[in-house]
Amino acid sequence: MNSLHKTLSMLALVLIALWSGQALAAEDDVAEEEGVIERLVLERNEVIISGVAFRVAYDAKVEIRGSYGSYTMLQPGMKVFFEYRRYSPTELEIFAIEQLPDNREIEET
Repeated sequence: MNSLHKTLSMLALVLIALWSGQALAAEDDVAEEEGVIERLVLERNEVIISGVAFRVAYDAKVEIRGSYGSYTMLQPGMKVFFEYRRYSPTELEIFAIEQLPDNREIEET
């Protein structure tokens, strides 16, 4: 009976995670891009890059000019390379972001 209770508890946690949108993205839902930061929305832990809104993971790896930094150190106008997970067409989460050199050419799509 105890084993059944544990199994049901785990199943309930998985269902809650799926329902709340916090389930892990599949490996093929991970992408990388380059772009220009347009603005930061600090109260939502969000960044707008080349017209697209991305949530920034709380444990995201942030690199600024070759050193570790934080999300709040990013600035509009910075050219960046970033990796993100796609949970849905509108729910995108950056887990790594790195500032690129100012003279780097960024192709806008």
